Amino acid sequence: MSDPTAFEAVREEIAYAFDNTVFFRKHMEANGLLPADIREPADLLRLPPTSKSHYRRNFPAGVLARGYTLNSPHVMRFQSSGTSGERLNSAILSYDLARRQATALGVNRRFDELWRPGSRPKICRFAPPNCSDVECATGFSTMEDRILADGTLVLTVAHDLLATPEWQIVKALDEIELYEPDLLVVDPTHFAFLTRWARRLGRTITSPRRLHVVCGYTLMTRVARRQIEEFMGPELPIGDMIGMSELGYLGFECHLGHRHINDRDFHVEFVRDGRPVADGETGELYVTTVDDGLVPRIRYATGDHFTPLGGRCDCGSDLPLVRIEGRATHMIRLADGRTVTPGAVDALVGDAPGIDLYKLEQDRTGACTFRYVPNADARPDETAALALRLTGALAPNPVRVEAVEYIAGERSGKFQPCVSQISAEGA
Repeated sequence: MSDPTAFEAVREEIAYAFDNTVFFRKHMEANGLLPADIREPADLLRLPPTSKSHYRRNFPAGVLARGYTLNSPHVMRFQSSGTSGERLNSAILSYDLARRQATALGVNRRFDELWRPGSRPKICRFAPPNCSDVECATGFSTMEDRILADGTLVLTVAHDLLATPEWQIVKALDEIELYEPDLLVVDPTHFAFLTRWARRLGRTITSPRRLHVVCGYTLMTRVARRQIEEFMGPELPIGDMIGMSELGYLGFECHLGHRHINDRDFHVEFVRDGRPVADGETGELYVTTVDDGLVPRIRYATGDHFTPLGGRCDCGSDLPLVRIEGRATHMIRLADGRTVTPGAVDALVGDAPGIDLYKLEQDRTGACTFRYVPNADARPDETAALALRLTGALAPNPVRVEAVEYIAGERSGKFQPCVSQISAEGA
């Protein structure tokens, strides 16, 4: 929404939220503001951001717009995975979700063929159980138990990824063959795990239809992407999705491999210490919905950090370019006051051919432990070079590097590559 005249849509959203939602009216009044006070983008800084805790406490009656209930037509209910703590219940209108998805996917020409007139893509999902929308997504349920209302088949996986038994992995591979999907919507770490097992079992992951892969839910590490691309082949269209369960698609990866943020269906801000950041600086993403009749969100602090890059992408899209940095609760805090983002850690690690999986953990003292699961291609010289890069980047904090056979997932069922007790407890 770079066009200054488009800010009028933001003003309309603020007025609508004020007039039609109990929570947001109280939020503005508590800060001595009325919709008429927000005349231009700079005035938004007068309005404190809204947060997940606001919507958690006030759901549903306080945040649903007047005239809607959870049973109204086209209302879809969602529950977040609980990455940052307690799970968040939310709702969205199906056509708003579709509109945001279409805008985001529009940056990637390799996904155009999915949306053929008169057809609907068949989708399989392989992601952490808390992200599945299916409470019965266990290894003992049937395919029919795990098909959502929109036709998506949710594949089973253990809550602790690396503890998934072989029979459950075989079941997931069998079901992909049976269902013959057009699209796999996956957590990249989970899908990389599935490709490792498929290779070990002499299996393939194919469909008589042309497969496409959308990755989401957690940071797409270069280690995971390397494994997916090596196993699935160069012809497979892969797109990294920026999204949240309560908002849908916030952005997508174009066919040139760059991430774009959706500033058409959202007004986006990148904020640090209460002020907008310049291009090339990292800030938290705040979003204001545009034309959301059900749960309008104004200056919604997502907890996700990005670096806006400026400039135009050669892919042809006018959606802004960003670099994904990761969640605030996963940032590594150094003793000298600096912060190292999960995105920066992943850049240090690179595609690491000798590593199948890694996790950097910071404890309450600030000490960091980098654990990794090596594979047959692991080389001592590359491991030593990685240890030097990590030690240098995380100084003055102590760093330990360990090769292990198992790394536990998170309580949410996700597998985060970078976690910090200091950041999590500070949040």
